[in-house]
Amino acid sequence: IAWEQFEPQEGIFDYTLIDNMIDGARKNGLKLSILWFGSWKNTSPSYAPAWVKLDNRRFPRAKKPDGSDHYLLSPHGAETLKADRRAFVQLMQHLRENDPQNSVIMVQVENEVGSFGNPRDYGPEAEKLFRQPIPPALAKAMGKRGTWKEAFGDKADRAFNTWYMARFLNEMAAAGKAVKPLPMFVNASLHDPFSGDTSGVSSGGPQWDVLDIWKAAVPHIDFAAPDIYNASERTVSAWLDGYALPDNALFVPEIGNSDAFSRFFWPVLGRGGIGFAPFGMDETGFFNYPLGAKSFDAATLDAFAGKFALFAQIG
Repeated sequence: IAWEQFEPQEGIFDYTLIDNMIDGARKNGLKLSILWFGSWKNTSPSYAPAWVKLDNRRFPRAKKPDGSDHYLLSPHGAETLKADRRAFVQLMQHLRENDPQNSVIMVQVENEVGSFGNPRDYGPEAEKLFRQPIPPALAKAMGKRGTWKEAFGDKADRAFNTWYMARFLNEMAAAGKAVKPLPMFVNASLHDPFSGDTSGVSSGGPQWDVLDIWKAAVPHIDFAAPDIYNASERTVSAWLDGYALPDNALFVPEIGNSDAFSRFFWPVLGRGGIGFAPFGMDETGFFNYPLGAKSFDAATLDAFAGKFALFAQIG
């Protein structure tokens, strides 16, 4: 559900898409996990309404160290949170009133949040917060104290961005659950677990190596989930182990849709996974190559369908 489609003009909401989705699910005996594309979709504001994207004064972009604008909507923007949260609450209210049979069973809050090319916001508000002691809840959870730099050293920028992006999403989830308490989760754009180089990481996102910060920040988010587009068995195993935790259910909301990725169905299941979703296996003609299949021939389809068919009897 794209915010731009849902609220094309401020305060005016369009329920066409969500109603069609719910109606289709009912007719086909399916349940839905819907995705809210608000302030961030693959880190960018591309799915935010034009009235948000074009008003940088009200909805500020993050700043680079030289003071210029970064593409990212700042997680410190109070008006950004207020507007995004209001639209999300409107969606949850519509579900409460129009989906009493719970065709929608779960909600993803935003999509692959984080920041590429700029580890955090360097705007005035962010700089003020960065110089302050880390929040008490984080200090208690991590056993650290002092300013961000004192507590996290050379990882301070990423830790700071992680906390404040997570807090933004927690506010969204808390408000949504107050209306209709569905399970809510977040997903991560992943980086190489073995390179040691985090310069290309989506800073602020819920990657496995900062889940301790995320967990301290998001009591209203039920779990964080990995989006998997690397077919290396060693890499995928490391990612799955990073998310299959006692306090984090393993759910794979996106994985490449070629047969090279279908084999990871069993490792996910073996780690107690609650979901496994190959990306975009539909009839639109989009195959996500080279991160997925070149075409959905019978062999590619059966690589996934054959495994899912084993569970048909559960329904």
